[in-house]
Amino acid sequence: MGEASVATLIPAPAGRRSPQVGKRLQIGAEKPSVTTVDGSPDPLLNHLIAKADKAESGKPDLFQYLEYRTYLTDYVEWRQRENAHFSKRAFSQKYFGSTGILYAVIQGDRDLGPKLRVRCAAALALNDKENEYFELLVQHNQAKADLERNFLFERLSRFRNSKPWVVREIQHKYYEKWYYAVVFSYLGLDKRKGTPKEIAADMVPPLTENQVSEAIALLMELELVKKSERGYALTRNHLVSGGFSGDVALEYNRQIQGLTTDLAKEDITKFKAFSTQVTTVSNESLKAIRKKFMAFQDEMKDIVAKDKGTDKVCTVVFQIIPNSR
Repeated sequence: MGEASVATLIPAPAGRRSPQVGKRLQIGAEKPSVTTVDGSPDPLLNHLIAKADKAESGKPDLFQYLEYRTYLTDYVEWRQRENAHFSKRAFSQKYFGSTGILYAVIQGDRDLGPKLRVRCAAALALNDKENEYFELLVQHNQAKADLERNFLFERLSRFRNSKPWVVREIQHKYYEKWYYAVVFSYLGLDKRKGTPKEIAADMVPPLTENQVSEAIALLMELELVKKSERGYALTRNHLVSGGFSGDVALEYNRQIQGLTTDLAKEDITKFKAFSTQVTTVSNESLKAIRKKFMAFQDEMKDIVAKDKGTDKVCTVVFQIIPNSR
């Protein structure tokens, strides 16, 4: 499977599995037993171990989250289920010095600065690896620039047994033509054709055999594709843009807009999903909407990463179009 993403574009899925982090007891696994010097069970210590196991039961797995605010919400709900006397306000007062800070953070009204992140890690009783992931997750969620977000996403992926390859400045010719990324993603399908002629006929809109051959030649030059028994195979399953702007970015997005327009004119039913909403908005709300877009982009990467039996390539476009000054 193959994935390529740039700014707010994710053409295709890629495979990834989340790692087992730390040593945790699995359901049905044999539980450890502590014994005394003479080999007899130690009832007190075994009672404490059983109590600790029960306390961890159902605790949200941090490494499954791509939004730290969602994790905090689920963590608090878990604590409330486990302890009827748990108070969110008292918890916030104890670890953050104010009864309202935790609520403000969860609601998105306040970010976690460096000092609050340290306090939060202590409140959540994170181990070293969890703390490292949480720190990166907070930075990623609060990052403003695509370049920074993609760099941090690359580091986060290492915890999830995923190694996305970042397209740096020298590889930006990968985005010179819209169909380069499409052909790359197509070659990552579980069900794919093998020759340029067959691939061209499978594209929407149709490509020429020369265009597919041109794309494959570039992908091989960039060492993203190699020859295989089935024709061609990917050398990298994950691509994310290192962040770029200027003429390359403008031209790439113009091509995508043109692709959208042409397909709509030909047959609007070919769109798997489309929705348009015109609304009034403030600058603050616009920032919040853009954050939601970026968060969904990460969630989408996670969805397609777990996909199996891939049989199609799609281009997903997120747009905010200003209609007034």
